[in-house]
Amino acid sequence: MPDLPSHPDTEHGGGPAIAGRPRRRRLLAIAAAAAVVTLVVVLHLTGVIEMGGHG
Repeated sequence: MPDLPSHPDTEHGGGPAIAGRPRRRRLLAIAAAAAVVTLVVVLHLTGVIEMGGHG
């Protein structure tokens, strides 16, 4: 039997579009972590929360 022809939409033509998504997700995660750390630092410096505080 002869081989079936390959379809261009199933080849590796869409590589860069797929590679862009994990980079965006990683940058979003880093930005979210930085925002949480900044929020905790600001709240600590303003006296809203205290580190090690209930005792």
